[in-house]
Amino acid sequence: MHISEGLDKYLESMVAKPAASKAMVLSGLLGFFGAAVMFAGDLLLYAHWREMPVVNEAILSLLPGRKAVLLATSGQLQLSGILGPIAAVFYLFGAWHLYIKLAVYSRFWAALTAVSFGFSIIIAGAYHALWGMYGFIVQFANEQGLASLALLEVAANYMTFVADTVTVPLGLACLIVLVRTLLAETDYPRWMALLNPFLLFFAGGPILASVAINMPVPYGALTVGTYFNVVMMIFFLASVYSPKRKR
Repeated sequence: MHISEGLDKYLESMVAKPAASKAMVLSGLLGFFGAAVMFAGDLLLYAHWREMPVVNEAILSLLPGRKAVLLATSGQLQLSGILGPIAAVFYLFGAWHLYIKLAVYSRFWAALTAVSFGFSIIIAGAYHALWGMYGFIVQFANEQGLASLALLEVAANYMTFVADTVTVPLGLACLIVLVRTLLAETDYPRWMALLNPFLLFFAGGPILASVAINMPVPYGALTVGTYFNVVMMIFFLASVYSPKRKR
C-alpha cells in the first residue's frame, strides 16, 4: 500500500509544475538524441556513392530502394548494428516524454502510450542491430548467387517479421497521441497532429517508398532508410518546443 501511494505521488509530481517542464524538455531532447544516433546508423548503411556492383534480381526484389547497403563496408555494418541498441536506450526517454505530455489529462492513456512506445522502440533497436548482419547476408548472397538465395529469403522473412512486430505497439502509441491531440486532451496545440508519426509513417511512408524505388543510388536508400528516424527527430523537437496549449 505504501509503495503504491508513493508511486502515485511520484507520478503526480512529475506532471506538476515546474518539475514536469524540466522533465518534459530533458526527456524529449534525449528522445531526439536517440533518433539522431539511429539516424547516424542509417547513414552508415546507405550513404555510399561508389559504383554499384552487378545486383542479383532476387536481391533487387527484396531490397526495393535499399540496394546501396551492398556498398557498406564490414566496419560500417558492424558500427551501424551496434548503434541500434545504444539509440534505443536514449529513445526510451521519449516514452517518458509522452507520458508527461498526456498524464495531466489521463494517466491511463499516458501510461498505455508510454509502455507501447517503449516496447516498440526496444524492438526497433533490435531491428536496426539486425540490419548489420542482414547487410552481410545480402552482400554474400549477391556475390555467391543461387546457392545462397535460400538463406537470404529466410533472413528477409525474419526482418519483415521483426519490422511488423514494431508496427503494432508503435502504431498504438502514435494513434493515441494523435486522437487525444485532436480532442485537446494533451498539452499539444492541435496543429501538432500534422507532425504525428502515425500520419507520417502510415500515410506518407508508402508514398515515399514508391517514389524512392526509382531514385538513383544512394538517394532512394537514404530516403526510405532514414525516414523513420527523421520523422521521430522532427516530432520530438516539435514536441519539446511547441507552445503549450492553453486549457
